[in-house]
Amino acid sequence: MAHPLHHRGLMRQAERILSEGAAGLPDAELLRVVLGTRDELLACRLLSRGLASLRRAGPGELLLESGMSAALAARVMAALELGRRVALAPAPDRRRLLRARDVAAVLWARLAHLPHEEFWTVLMNSRLQEILCVQIARGGLTQCSVSPREAFAPAIVHRAPAVAFVHNHPSGDSAPSAEDQRLQLLLDEAGHALGVRVVDHLVLAEGGLHSAVEGASPPPDPVSLVPREGVG
Repeated sequence: MAHPLHHRGLMRQAERILSEGAAGLPDAELLRVVLGTRDELLACRLLSRGLASLRRAGPGELLLESGMSAALAARVMAALELGRRVALAPAPDRRRLLRARDVAAVLWARLAHLPHEEFWTVLMNSRLQEILCVQIARGGLTQCSVSPREAFAPAIVHRAPAVAFVHNHPSGDSAPSAEDQRLQLLLDEAGHALGVRVVDHLVLAEGGLHSAVEGASPPPDPVSLVPREGVG
C-alpha cells in the first residue's frame, strides 16, 4: 500500500496538472507522475544526466543504473516513445518549411545579427514541419567547427526523417565559403548514408541569406518571422 504522504504528493501534482496544465511542473515532478512510485529520488536519478540521456537510455540502462523495476522501466520507455511520436506527427496548423525563406524565418531573429558564428539543425517530420531546433556549435567571428556526427546527432536521437542545417556569417555576407561548401558535401553524404533527408543548407547574414538549393535571397519579410520563446 502506498504511503499516505506519497499519495497526497501525487494527488497535488495531478491537481496542478488538471488545473494549470502540465507545462508548469518541472521535469522531475512530471516524471514522478509517470512513475507513480513512492521513491521520490528515483525521478532525480533518472534525470541526473539530462532529458536527452534519458531519451536515449535502453531498458538495460534503466534497470541497472536506476534500480527500477521492469514495469516502471517499461512505463518510462512507453511515455518517451509516445512523446516522440507526438512530436513527429503531422499537425495541420503547423507551417511546412517548403522553401528556403520558410526555414530562414525560423532562426533569422536568433542568428542573422550575431557577432559570432553558430550552427543549428532544424529537425522536421515527414511533411517538413518543424519538430525542434538544436544548436550544434558556437564559433568565433569567421568559423564554427562542426562534424557530420555532431550535426546529425539530434536527428538520430529524435528519429527525425528530415533536417535543414543553418548557420550565420557575422560579416554580413551570406555567400558560402569554401569550408561551408566542403561541409555541405560531407553532410549530404552523411544524410544519404543515414537515411535522413537533408532539405537545405542555409547561411544567414544581415545582407540576406544563401540556400544550397535556391541560391541567394534578400532577408525574409519581418511578417514571416516565426516568434519563438527565448530566441531573438
